[in-house]
Amino acid sequence: MNINSRMCDWAKGEVSGYYFNPKTGEKRNHFVTRNIVTYTAADIMARMLANQADYIPKYMGFIYGTNAVPALPALTSRIQPWSQIASDLSSVAAGKANVLISPYAAAPIVELNGNSSHYENNAVTVTANSGSRLEYGFSTTGAVYAPALQDDGSSDYMYQALLIARVMSGNTPLYYPFARVSLSDLPGVTYSVKPANWELAVFWKVTIS
Repeated sequence: MNINSRMCDWAKGEVSGYYFNPKTGEKRNHFVTRNIVTYTAADIMARMLANQADYIPKYMGFIYGTNAVPALPALTSRIQPWSQIASDLSSVAAGKANVLISPYAAAPIVELNGNSSHYENNAVTVTANSGSRLEYGFSTTGAVYAPALQDDGSSDYMYQALLIARVMSGNTPLYYPFARVSLSDLPGVTYSVKPANWELAVFWKVTIS
């Protein structure tokens, strides 16, 4: 995958991960790729500077579906509001895709990534995995989006991931994508089917410069 490094000058993301077996600790399908930092990320940063702590990204979204070759668009645009995610997933085919929302699995790690004469701690790495299932971004019972993620090793493919802020409006969660990445570069396959009883772990490193 070749994402233009000029897509976002002030923030860049590197995403890595693998499937792991929670019982044995075995890992497979290691990957490293780069993401799209969205225009919505600028809105999130402004809200954070305004002390609106609800807008701090604390979740990942795992986009999955039952179609081995979904008609998802290439990630070439920073215009990625939640409405765009909804449109993209509904276009895969009725009942074929959804987003699993997972909280971070560990406390974020802040570190230096760049010139030490310019920065002290300008990068943060967050991690989440598909085994921690808070909720789904879209209905799992209707005809438009996919049902809940299965663990049978044949039903669901992992398409993409999102770094998101989750803000409550009354009893309704609203999602704001900070970044989006394709998982199509997992070794040896176009999209990786989720192995039975294995989970996908993603490590997202965002560098501000």
